[in-house]
Amino acid sequence: MARAHTPLSIEILAMVGGSKEPVALAGIFASFTEQSTRKIVYDAVFRLVSQGLLTYTDPAKSKVVLSGDGASLLMTKRPRRDGVWKLVIFDIPEKQRNVRTFLRNRLKSLGFRKWQASIWVSPYKLDVKLELELAELARKFFVRLIKTTDINFTDDIEALFK
Repeated sequence: MARAHTPLSIEILAMVGGSKEPVALAGIFASFTEQSTRKIVYDAVFRLVSQGLLTYTDPAKSKVVLSGDGASLLMTKRPRRDGVWKLVIFDIPEKQRNVRTFLRNRLKSLGFRKWQASIWVSPYKLDVKLELELAELARKFFVRLIKTTDINFTDDIEALFK
């Protein structure tokens, strides 16, 4: 079973992900030792590296960068609006209820909200992996991803994300 990520781990990922350069471990320790001990911060960084969410950039293992998996996790834990509405529309037959349930649960976990019966919406930037999953489902079922910046009335949709 996958380990749940602590708020400290998410904060560390956000700090590293927000930097254009590799981040020194000393800088991470300095930033978080006010709220946690150095050991707790070290353990969190070690777990993130072990899980492949952070990677060392030098042989001395003194600097880290965010990995692709770390960026994906951060995107789901701290979604960012990008000015584009994403609508997932689907019509999956009753015989394939397990696929429909999987899709709904996956959309919920990524911050999508149910707008109508089989229409889910999100204002957040999408992970490339999700787009690939939806493309795969589109080959087998009626599942479509629509991206738009032009919706004539959005008050009801915006209310879903307050």
